[in-house]
Amino acid sequence: MSKKIVAPAYVAAMARAEADPASARFWVGLDIGFKSTAVCVVDVDGAVVHQVSMKSHATEIGRYLRRNFKSHVTLIGMETGGLSPHLAGKLREQGFQVAVLDALQVHRVLSVKRNKTDTNDARGIAEITRSGRDYLTEVYVKSNLCFEVRASLIMRDRLVKQRRETEAMIRGLVRVYGGRIEPGSDSPATFRERAIDQLCLIADTEGVDLRPRIIPLLDLCERFYIEAGRIERELDLLAASHPVCKRFMEIPGIGTITALSFYSAIEDPTRFRHVDDVAAYLGLTPRVYQSGESLTHGGISKMGNQLTRTHLVGAATVMLANTRSFSTLKDWGMKLSKRVGFNKAKVALARKLAIVMFSLWRDCTHFMAKAADVGPHRDLMRARASA
Repeated sequence: MSKKIVAPAYVAAMARAEADPASARFWVGLDIGFKSTAVCVVDVDGAVVHQVSMKSHATEIGRYLRRNFKSHVTLIGMETGGLSPHLAGKLREQGFQVAVLDALQVHRVLSVKRNKTDTNDARGIAEITRSGRDYLTEVYVKSNLCFEVRASLIMRDRLVKQRRETEAMIRGLVRVYGGRIEPGSDSPATFRERAIDQLCLIADTEGVDLRPRIIPLLDLCERFYIEAGRIERELDLLAASHPVCKRFMEIPGIGTITALSFYSAIEDPTRFRHVDDVAAYLGLTPRVYQSGESLTHGGISKMGNQLTRTHLVGAATVMLANTRSFSTLKDWGMKLSKRVGFNKAKVALARKLAIVMFSLWRDCTHFMAKAADVGPHRDLMRARASA
């Protein structure tokens, strides 16, 4: 904004700031949109000082705040969204304090207002930033490296799913004409051979040539497979050069994908006070509902990152079903599966894996197959670190 602000509330607030600089504090709420962002500034009493809408660009927002409020901005608040990590990082580089709030919690607070507008949302976020941060969750914004790793994991996951969905579609098209493509193909080449055999058989018996329609889909499956393999090789190199991920992969059932997924989901272990908080953060702990005399424990909350939770459950399944090496962790999971069933046991083991991986990371230790060796090994690593 190049024009000088002449609103009475702004003029009065800046006059008070000039008279008493020590008490001059302003809180800013941003309601971020793809093209424009609503900005609301409130003072220490919660009164609106100025409201404006501008482009969703950190440089323009920072210039507006520095020009009109100098160094009196105490905190900038925004809710989570697609542009929030970028804007938060850029505003912090400009020297501002930024709090990124959980969008679901902010929505519940703002839903008490009758009219939902961008201006009202920005004012509500500014008020929450000023007085409500104690009861709302502030979101940790990860580094660019973590976002890059997450992007690779998401792209690989999407490519694998698209290949499987395309192969399932081909199976369905062939089945209409009485064909059946045998399952269990490990590569697109094997699936392609089986599919073409069925297409030739259908052409001979039914007189219908599906090859002009199906072969382009088979080529697409092969390209999905090649691109996913390229991303996996890059992730393998990254995990092999990362000391934390290398320790994760010492656990039976934990591979490159799960190790990098867990690392990029957490990034900083010091932001969790207790090891059990990690399982709750990833949505692997049961829901609890208590009211009066009733207390109900439900299924897992499924909050947090779904992709990392899926990877941990997959690793737990591999540990229970495919690994042959002994470990106290696997023995615990096998005993639990006999009592509560395999599906519940693998989720419980995934929760255990998250706690174990976090403990290895926090304590700089290695995985011990026997639980009796964990304590002495931890003491040894602490002694080496303090020496």
